[in-house]
Amino acid sequence: MITETTAVVANLETRYLTGGPEDGVPVVFLHDGAWGGSADVTWGQVLPLAAEKYRVIAPDFLGYGGSAKSVRLDVSPFAFRIRHVFALLDHLGIDGPVHLVGNSFGGSVGLRALADGDYRSRIASVTTLSGTGGPWKAPDMGKLRDFDGSVAGIEAFVDLLCDDFSGRAGQVDARYRWAVAPGHFGCMSAPHLPVPEALRKERPADPYPATLAGVQTPVLLLECSEDVLLEAGWSKHLQAELQNSRAMVLPYRHCPNITHPTETWAVIGEFLDSCTGGTN
Repeated sequence: MITETTAVVANLETRYLTGGPEDGVPVVFLHDGAWGGSADVTWGQVLPLAAEKYRVIAPDFLGYGGSAKSVRLDVSPFAFRIRHVFALLDHLGIDGPVHLVGNSFGGSVGLRALADGDYRSRIASVTTLSGTGGPWKAPDMGKLRDFDGSVAGIEAFVDLLCDDFSGRAGQVDARYRWAVAPGHFGCMSAPHLPVPEALRKERPADPYPATLAGVQTPVLLLECSEDVLLEAGWSKHLQAELQNSRAMVLPYRHCPNITHPTETWAVIGEFLDSCTGGTN
């Protein structure tokens, strides 16, 4: 059974889903960053499968879902969310290494956490599904930026993210529910607000993905052959940086965790079993 909880973590309301055996190996599922993203929207069909064996934790990122509509504009969109995810783990009493599994932005958060020396020792493995850490975006990624508040707008986003599937209407409804939640629009829009010329400052160069060089943590890079949002071959670029990684290409669009949960979990579960020796 998957349970929904809202707790105050670092003075911020934090919604998260949990399930599986309390003494199981902890696996943290990180959701996508499109409009209306949340733990249930992104991973709702996968979590019960994973919870048959693993202790699963799936938080809503700050600014999303049922978590506080709070953002930081003075740091990267990854940094404050990484800190908050590990603050949640501290709140839950989980101080040992965890397995991170992320889709899209969630996968990027996992990779960025691995690239950060402050958190690397707390990560047992990273699985990223259609998440690159930032680079190698295709032009169609820009179509996800602006939301007009309509159901039709969410439908267009879902069609970019997902293959045609029987659960499309349910996905649209669930994503729209969170997309129109008070504060979400502001959190999504704030990083893109124009800044007056007098206040503009050049951002320091981003060294990623070179910051992954030398990392020995196991990483699974899942690229999708029908993905219109990322450049083909991005997983090979990251594999060149990550010494203990494997790359696979799945025959789907950006979010097979939504459209093909059983098939997607079979791949991820096999990787996690290889990292844990097949035991929980």
